[in-house]
Amino acid sequence: MSDKLARRNFLKLSTLGVGAVGLIVAGCDESSQAQNNNTLLIDVCCDQNTLRFQGPQGPNPNNPEGDPGPHPYYGANFVVQGVIYPGGTLANNPSGGLFADGSPEFPNDVIGRWTCRGWFTGNSEDPAFGGIFTPTGPFVTTNQVYDLDLDNPGSQMLTSDGIELIDMNTPFNRAITGGTGDRNGANGTVTQTAIGQNATFLFNFTFEFGFV
Repeated sequence: MSDKLARRNFLKLSTLGVGAVGLIVAGCDESSQAQNNNTLLIDVCCDQNTLRFQGPQGPNPNNPEGDPGPHPYYGANFVVQGVIYPGGTLANNPSGGLFADGSPEFPNDVIGRWTCRGWFTGNSEDPAFGGIFTPTGPFVTTNQVYDLDLDNPGSQMLTSDGIELIDMNTPFNRAITGGTGDRNGANGTVTQTAIGQNATFLFNFTFEFGFV
């Protein structure tokens, strides 16, 4: 599926419903735990059912009559949640992971929650093309929370901040800004890559955390 179609499907916002979703952290055997003290690999599926935005908005600038929106423009803020699977779970099916209603395809693996909040910042000079219609490059600036323990929210958590690219299969770096529990005070770099589009019409990502 093309990047343009993925972005277009992302814009079906008028019938969104809020859904509770979860996260999955990669499980490790004893032989790999030492190596993973400094790394963490996870796959994330964004759930469009949880997406909410407010602020500057309008129709599709390429088709204002046929696709009136509302769609988020430059400056609009948003929040969205999703599920995380162990790294490599989506390797053979980068468009899997969620059903259309936002329920996880692999519910027995869910152990946490991913939350992303931020702003559309693609192009301040042409706001209509600075939101979800950004054709390439950075389109949002976000904070992400990876809550890794469903039974004790906040006890095992990571956070990151930075830009996100709208381009598929293009890795980009974000700053690890903190953590709790086993990752208390975590810092380093996390590399994020959009790998596909799930059944809710939002993106799937891989994340590779490198701790220092």
